[in-house]
Amino acid sequence: MSAQERHLAAILFTDIVGYTTMMQKDELKAISVIKHYHEVLEKSVATHRGEILNNYGDGSLCSFSSVLEALNSAIELQRNLQLEPAVPLRIGLHVGEIFFENGKVLGDGLNVASRIQSLGTSNSILFSSEINNKVKNQPEFKTLSLGSFHLKTWMTGLRYLL
Repeated sequence: MSAQERHLAAILFTDIVGYTTMMQKDELKAISVIKHYHEVLEKSVATHRGEILNNYGDGSLCSFSSVLEALNSAIELQRNLQLEPAVPLRIGLHVGEIFFENGKVLGDGLNVASRIQSLGTSNSILFSSEINNKVKNQPEFKTLSLGSFHLKTWMTGLRYLL
């Protein structure tokens, strides 16, 4: 196995809630929603010096070198996606190592961010205690602890951005 270039990243995972059902009920609306989502995502991630690593149709994986930039991007995404056509998005954030192999991004931190995102509801931003430790002294962020969660073999305290 070749040496992999690993680096620590703030990982932002998104998912449009109910997109499959939306597509089944009203394709035109679903297409409008997904276009709006991608436009807002691309602008916000670029503005906050992040990178879209992968698009999964109704969700995305993004990486930031700064936790503050990742969280500010998440807030901007949720605010801008409330404009019509509204996008019911949930976001999960975590800090972890990522690496690339055969053109694919990998790392346990991706799995954790994805699982955190899956616990959210429409218009939520959930993040790990690792993210919270980086922003807890920043007065512009108000958070609420949701307790500790076991995410397969990993445990974290989850926080909700108010």
